[in-house]
Amino acid sequence: MSVQTFDFGKAVFHFFQVAGRRPAAVLWIALWQALLTAGLVYLTFVTLGDFYFWAISEAMAGTEPADAEVLARLAGIMSVMPLISIGGILIALMAQAAWLRLLTRDEMSAVIPFRIGGDELRLFVTNLGLIALAVAFYLAAMAVTLVFVGGLAAAVGNEGSAGAGLAGGFIVALLFLVLAVAAIFIGVRVSAAPAMTVYEKRIAFPAWQATRGIFWPVLGAYVLVAIIIAVLSAIVGAVLNLTMLGAFLPIAGEIVELAQSNSQPSDEEVMAVLRDAFTHPGVMTSVVALGLLSVILRSFSDAIWHSVGASVAIQRGTAPDTN
Repeated sequence: MSVQTFDFGKAVFHFFQVAGRRPAAVLWIALWQALLTAGLVYLTFVTLGDFYFWAISEAMAGTEPADAEVLARLAGIMSVMPLISIGGILIALMAQAAWLRLLTRDEMSAVIPFRIGGDELRLFVTNLGLIALAVAFYLAAMAVTLVFVGGLAAAVGNEGSAGAGLAGGFIVALLFLVLAVAAIFIGVRVSAAPAMTVYEKRIAFPAWQATRGIFWPVLGAYVLVAIIIAVLSAIVGAVLNLTMLGAFLPIAGEIVELAQSNSQPSDEEVMAVLRDAFTHPGVMTSVVALGLLSVILRSFSDAIWHSVGASVAIQRGTAPDTN
């Protein structure tokens, strides 16, 4: 294990350095992630939207659908949802591997940056280890909390005073603080595991040694990166929301005119306006474009977050064998 020092600035701005050096690669990965995610969202919308629009139409018409028809429609949804869930997991895994390959080894697959290969399989095992660790910590924390709070409640009940109740509440709050600190400590110590797995081409979980002696700089890097992501998301989100509002203003005007012309519009009129709103070419184009931009922003946010672990892997890990 390398003993070189940890560069805080490189960890925080590692993604921006890579983006400045290879902007086309960064945009290409983000675009592929956006397109695959948009396709999955569209499939989800078609699967669920058809059922909900049918259910709303039946409810507004005051009809009671037959149980057989409801079950048939639900069966169609249940047959597709597992495939959608698996697709979401695969997209997230391939995107994580693609970003980490670029951020750690400065590599990107030719033409299509997403694939299922050795990096993805090793990363899948590492992520399973992280999930198992998180679940184990949660169950242990819940067990400790239940035992501790139960014993404390019994002691306070026997005491029967207001002071004892306040002291008990303070102790419980302190317990939750200790558990939160423990969760943050463990999370930071194993945060480099995915990046180390891709960088060293091996299952590096839990990669505990990678962050030994640099806990506070790594924690500070994640905090600063989280602030950067929040600021960028707020700025871009405000622009996207204002643009979306402008796209829906004509539809809102139609609804206002309908309400003014008829004190109580019929259900059919309301449904017609809503149907036009979701099928209007301008609105649909705006929704699709803004949706893609939102996913691209999310992709960049993921990459910025991964860049801290990638920087740790580069600075503290062993160079991969390229033979």
